[in-house]
Amino acid sequence: MPASDVPAAGSESDAPDEDGDADPDRPRVALTRTDERVLAYLDDAGTDYPAFVASNTGLYADHVESRLDALEAGGLVERVTGEAVYRITDYGRDALRDDRAPWSD
Repeated sequence: MPASDVPAAGSESDAPDEDGDADPDRPRVALTRTDERVLAYLDDAGTDYPAFVASNTGLYADHVESRLDALEAGGLVERVTGEAVYRITDYGRDALRDDRAPWSD
């Protein structure tokens, strides 16, 4: 895995969100740069196939598929059809919003 896709050690936290609106049953997640790109793309596009996510984000298809599997397992994206069309979940939007602040302009 590229160094930019490795979450920082101890980056998951059970600490409450600063705004107080985080789901207390879900820990904060550390998104990789790939995760950020995939989630941001799906947030803009709505739904898409992994191959189109890859081509529209400039990422390798195999890497996108493995990250979508991990994001789905974490509840950040979900399949909307049996054909592997994905969309971002509300939890994914929250994680993206929370993670975007440190790197966003």
